[in-house]
Amino acid sequence: MHDSTAMAKPRAPNAREVLRTNVIIGRAKARFSQDDLAQRAGVSRQTISRIERAEADVGVDVVDSIANALGVPIAELFIPAKPDVVDDDDLARRASASADEFVDARELFGAIDQANGLDRYSRAGRPVGR
Repeated sequence: MHDSTAMAKPRAPNAREVLRTNVIIGRAKARFSQDDLAQRAGVSRQTISRIERAEADVGVDVVDSIANALGVPIAELFIPAKPDVVDDDDLARRASASADEFVDARELFGAIDQANGLDRYSRAGRPVGR
């Protein structure tokens, strides 16, 4: 018999979703556009865009190039974000942390907008509608 009072476990994000989130956040932290990251990683802007829409099947070499361009270990791109539960120790650590440890909200929102296709590009990589 099925227990209707049982709480369903939240679905764990898949690797594409985790990679998507971490690339967007990493790009915002580095203040890179998709073009900047693509150039530094040696991949196309379309590849970055597809990763940020969780549509790309990319190999380890591509992910390694992106991690290097962002200055993070490749494993960091596959660590799911944990919910923000802040205790007193975390507040004290955040208060004494350097500014580059955090993401500027404008940069993050800009990266999310770009990842969601608000900046459109032609197949040749040229901005469309500007």
